Amino acid sequence: MKRIFWCLLMLAAVVLAACGVDTETETARETTAAPIETTWETEAETVKDRILFVENGKVIAPDGKEVVLCGINLGGWLLQETWMCALTGSECNSDSFALLESRGFTDEEIAALFDSYAEHYITEKDIAIIASLGLNCLRVPFWYRNFMNEELAWYDSDPNKNPGFRYLDRVIAWAEKYGLYVILDMHGAPGGQSTDHCCGSIGKNELYTSEDNLSAMESLWVAIAERYRHSTVVAAYDIMNEPMNNSPEFENGWQVGSEEAISKTLAVYRRMIAAIRRVDPEHIITVEGIWSMTYLPDPAKEGWTNMMYQLHLYDTSKEMIDYRVAEMVKAREEYGVAIYVGEYNNGDENQVYAYSRYRAEKISRTAWTYKTAKGNQGNWSLYYSSTPPADLQRDSYEEILRKWGDCLLTESEGWTRNDTLRSWLMRYSRA
Repeated sequence: MKRIFWCLLMLAAVVLAACGVDTETETARETTAAPIETTWETEAETVKDRILFVENGKVIAPDGKEVVLCGINLGGWLLQETWMCALTGSECNSDSFALLESRGFTDEEIAALFDSYAEHYITEKDIAIIASLGLNCLRVPFWYRNFMNEELAWYDSDPNKNPGFRYLDRVIAWAEKYGLYVILDMHGAPGGQSTDHCCGSIGKNELYTSEDNLSAMESLWVAIAERYRHSTVVAAYDIMNEPMNNSPEFENGWQVGSEEAISKTLAVYRRMIAAIRRVDPEHIITVEGIWSMTYLPDPAKEGWTNMMYQLHLYDTSKEMIDYRVAEMVKAREEYGVAIYVGEYNNGDENQVYAYSRYRAEKISRTAWTYKTAKGNQGNWSLYYSSTPPADLQRDSYEEILRKWGDCLLTESEGWTRNDTLRSWLMRYSRA
């Protein structure tokens, strides 16, 4: 019944729109792939006066006012997490590439499939919708395969022609147009920074012990920092998502929170921060403590400046929500870092309580996530789809291309808006 009810509501909205009735600010907008002018090429000497920075634990705008970043993740767009994305037959993004190759699809055909997916999954309309909710920030998860192949060779050494930069350029330009900040999140590092599928591979965790992977990651962050060092839209660089989020059944991993896991994670942070700072001394850098803020060091002892410390909160009890919030506030007070919940879902029962705690403490946060494509999974996304996903093992090339085409547009038939999450975001996370 609930599904039928929402479908009728969506049909009514479409009819009203067709008749020229402006039902709300979330009306359909034309999708565009055309370049949008940006302000990235600002003179270097004025950049420090225009980019967000951290001062005494607060994110500060050029006008001296505090900014609390409140927004949402674009999860599943540039890195497909199979539990929430429009595909079956594969356990992780790396497996999807390998599976399509094993079926005889060429590199060009595979690239065209993933490009179609990215072009349709997030469009300018989506960014306009997010802005219309009163949010002010996007966290954009990406992975190295947007820029490089499995052998760590750039798809194109010219950033203007590289598909990864094309995607980031576009979303940053859209964000600028609609008044949003962007946090660039390396969700999947070369070799994988955990054994979890959310980094694009399963069971590898090969970043920390491979110089090739570390060097490729460093090269990618340097290229990103060089390209966006003058951008006032980019709020922060998120070094790597959920490092050492390991599962015990995999051999190549270290127990999360162990001395070895922490030391290896910090070694990567130190290397990447030093590399970024060589080309961009101004932008905020955020690092994640998985799953505790106590795993992150005193930045003064590391020589780190302009830092934002981050947790992901999936705790569902008031006690644990309070515990993690207290950890974050303590880090802000002791270290002078800004604090940020990069991802959260605190359960239906205590989500409003979590919002009240984040807001009371002025903690920046981005919800997980904007869209999911495996039906209604509760309050995990603002939009969800019941459209059949692409079966990468059995569907023809043409069928995958169709399912990764207009079917993925948020305004297309099959997508439903989650009004519960929408009301929470508008009530508790407006900028």
